[in-house]
Amino acid sequence: MIYLARITTDCKEQLLSAHLQNVAEMSAKVVPQEFQAVARYAGLWHDLGKYQQKWQEYLQNNGKRVNHSQHGAVLALKIGKKEPPAIAYIIAGHHSGLSERLKLNGSEYKQTAVCLEECLEIAKQEIADFIPEELPDINLSDKLRREFAIRMLFSVLVDTDRLDARNFENKCESSILQDLELSAYNKMSFNPHFYSSPSPNVISEARNVFAQHCINKSELPKGIFRLTGPCGIGKTIASARFAYLHSQKHQMSGIVYVGPLKSIIEQTADVYRQLFGENAVLEHHSGYEPKLEESKEYKLNTERWDKPVIVTSGVQFYESLFANHPTKCRKLQGLINKVILLDESQSIPGDLVRPILNVLNTLVKDWGCTIVLMSATQPAFDKLKEDDLTNVVDIIPEDETRRLFHQLNRVQYQYIPDNWEWDNLVDSIKSSGLNQGLIIVNTTKLAREGYQRLSEEYPDNCFHLSSRMCPDHRSQVLNQVRELLKSEKPCFLISTQVVEAGVDVDFPVVYRQLAPLDSIIQAAGRCNREGKQDKGNVIIFNMSSSNPPGYQSGISITKKILEKCDLNSDILYLIKMYFSDLLNQNYDGGVDIQKLREKYDFPEVAKAVKVIDNEHQIAVVVKWGDSEKLIAEMKNQEYITESDWRRLQKFTVNIPKNDQYTNYTQIGKIDVWMGDYGETGISDKVG
Repeated sequence: MIYLARITTDCKEQLLSAHLQNVAEMSAKVVPQEFQAVARYAGLWHDLGKYQQKWQEYLQNNGKRVNHSQHGAVLALKIGKKEPPAIAYIIAGHHSGLSERLKLNGSEYKQTAVCLEECLEIAKQEIADFIPEELPDINLSDKLRREFAIRMLFSVLVDTDRLDARNFENKCESSILQDLELSAYNKMSFNPHFYSSPSPNVISEARNVFAQHCINKSELPKGIFRLTGPCGIGKTIASARFAYLHSQKHQMSGIVYVGPLKSIIEQTADVYRQLFGENAVLEHHSGYEPKLEESKEYKLNTERWDKPVIVTSGVQFYESLFANHPTKCRKLQGLINKVILLDESQSIPGDLVRPILNVLNTLVKDWGCTIVLMSATQPAFDKLKEDDLTNVVDIIPEDETRRLFHQLNRVQYQYIPDNWEWDNLVDSIKSSGLNQGLIIVNTTKLAREGYQRLSEEYPDNCFHLSSRMCPDHRSQVLNQVRELLKSEKPCFLISTQVVEAGVDVDFPVVYRQLAPLDSIIQAAGRCNREGKQDKGNVIIFNMSSSNPPGYQSGISITKKILEKCDLNSDILYLIKMYFSDLLNQNYDGGVDIQKLREKYDFPEVAKAVKVIDNEHQIAVVVKWGDSEKLIAEMKNQEYITESDWRRLQKFTVNIPKNDQYTNYTQIGKIDVWMGDYGETGISDKVG
C-alpha cells in the first residue's frame, strides 16, 4: 500500500515518507548543532499517525477527520524517561498548540494514539533509522532555557511542516533563509536623517562620533549590547549600520527591529527601505493583521518572519516569545541567528521584565542572536538581584555617553509644581514672546481640548497631532509644521506622545505635561534639536486628568525627583535613579511567569504574557485624502494584497476592540470608519 501525506486540489500525491524526511532534514538544517537531533526526530515523527489505515481512508475519501498528531508524541513518551521529553511537547502541539506537562503525563493522553504499534511498524519499513539508539533530548539543566528551546523547536516544526506542504503544492524548492538585500546600504553616509547639515557643526560632529563607535563595536563577538545616546544623536541609522556590519562579520541571517509605537515603527520601516531595499523589509505590526482570505504571500511572511529585515512592534515580539499557539509561535524560528534591535528599551513592560530579559539572554546563549538595547534613557536592568541580563557591552563607553549628553544638552528644564488650566498655558506662551511652541499632553482627550483652546488664540497657526489621526493626516500636519518652523513663522503644535520619539521637529520651547521621566526627556529632544539657540526651554506642568495605563508609577517617581532635584544637573544620574526606583516598584517583574515556565505550563504562560498596547485594536480606514477612491476600487476584490494594504495603510487609524467603538462597517474586505473624522482625527467616544 502507498501511504500519502496529502493530495492537492489538482490531484498531486505526496508520499508520507517523503514529507516526514523533508521536514526532518529542513528542521535540523536551521537550528544550532546541539538541537539538531531533537529537531530531526520531531520532524520524522510528527505525522506518524498518518500511517493509520483510517487516516489514509479519510485522505482518499474526504471522510471524517482522524486524529494523528499525538502518535509521535506518545512514542517519545514511551521511549523517554519520567520527565516528558522535548519531542513529546513539540509533536503533541504542532496542530493545537503547546500543552502543559500534566496533560502529557496523563494516561488518558497516551491512550489517544490509536494503532500506534501498527503505524510504527510501517514507518520503520519505509524510513531507515526511524528509531534512534537513544532518544535525543534537550540537554539543558536550566529549566527556563529548556522551556524556551522547546518553544523554539516547536516553532521550527510548525514552520517546516507547513513550508514543505506549500513547497509541494507550488513545486518549488525549500528556502529557509534569504540573503540580505543591501543595494542601498552604501548610501547611508549621505542619508539626511544621519547628517543634519552639509557643513560640520557640534551636532553633526557628535553624530559622526556616535556612528563611529557603532562601526568599531560591530567587530565584537555576538552578545548583548547597550546603545545609549541623547535624543537627536542618530540612533536609527547608526544602529542599523552596527546591525548590518555585525551580521556580515558573523554571517548572520538578518535584522529584527522592535519598536514601541506604531508611529516610530512606520518611520523606521521607511528608513530601512531606503537602506536595505523595498523587498528586503517586512513591516509587521497592528496596522495590518492579514486574514485567511487575504494575500497569501504577506500572510506567509508575517507568520514566518521570512524577510532579511523585520520591523515589528514590542507587542508582536514579546508576546510571540511566550506564545503556545502554532501560528503565533511560527515566527520565532525567524529569530535564529539574527541581530535584534530593541528600540526604547525602557518600554519593556515592568511586570514582564524578568521573563523577557531571561529569554533575551537565551536567544544569545543558545540561538545565535545578538541583542541591542537602544535608548536615551536606559532602564536599570543592572539593578536586578537575579542574573537576568548578563555580560552587557556598552557600544558607547559611559564616559563618552556622558560627554555626548553634555555636548548635546540644548535645553533648560523648568518644573511648575502648581496645577495649570489651559489659560495658564496660554498666558505662559504669551509672556515668553515666542511665536512657536510644542505642547505635549498624556491623552487624546486633553490634546483635543488644548487644540480647541489654542485655536481661539492662534486660529491660523495651531495644529493637532495624535494617534486618532491617520498616518497621511499626521504627515501632512508635520510637513506644514516643519515648513513654518523652517521659515520662523508662527506655529503651535499640541500633541500626544506620538511626537516624542523619532519625530524630527525643532521647537524653541516645549511644554510637557507631567509624565514619566523618560517621556519628558524624549519630549526635550523636540526642543532646540538642531542647536539654533544657546538653550531651548522645556517647561513641565501639572494638569488634572486621567493618565494612560502604566503611567501612574512613573509619574509618581518623576514628581518626587522634580521636587528634590534639578534636571539641569547630571541628567544621566537622575535617569538611573528614576529607573532604579521604577524597577523597585515592579520588583516581582514576572516572577510568577517564570514559575509557570519552570513547570512547562505553556498555555498558562501564554495567557499571562499580555502587553498593554495599541496592538489589541482594529485598523479602520478613515475618509481622508484618496481613501474613498481606494475603497471603491478594492471593494469587490476577493482579497487585499500586501501592495493594496500599503496604499490603504496611510489612511488607517487603530481603535480599541470594545463596545464603545462600533461605528465602522466592512466594505468588501476593508473595515471602514463611518463616524466623524476631522482636524483631530476620529472624534467619536475617544478618551
